[in-house]
Parts: sequence; structure tokens; C-alpha cells
Amino acid sequence: MGKIERGEHVPTLPLILKIAAALGISASELMAATEKNLNSGSEPPGSP
Repeated sequence: MGKIERGEHVPTLPLILKIAAALGISASELMAATEKNLNSGSEPPGSP
């Protein structure tokens, strides 16, 4: 997860599905939240 959060790794669709399942949400909810953060200029936790 750390590499994804730091932008060092781009997750595959199967990995996105696994992450969403672990969080108890759908992949579309996960992607929507990610898109919202990107559009608002939010940086992932730990970003400089």
C-alpha cells in the first residue's frame, strides 16, 4: 500500500478490487473518492 500511496506503483484492476473489498466498499466508490481527491488537489498522506 505504501508504494501506491507514494505514487511509486500503479495498481492493477484486480488489486483495486481487492483493496475495495478489504475496505468494504465497491471499486467504483474507491475510484470516485480517489478522483475527488485528485480534482481537489488533495495530496495523499505523507506527501511533501
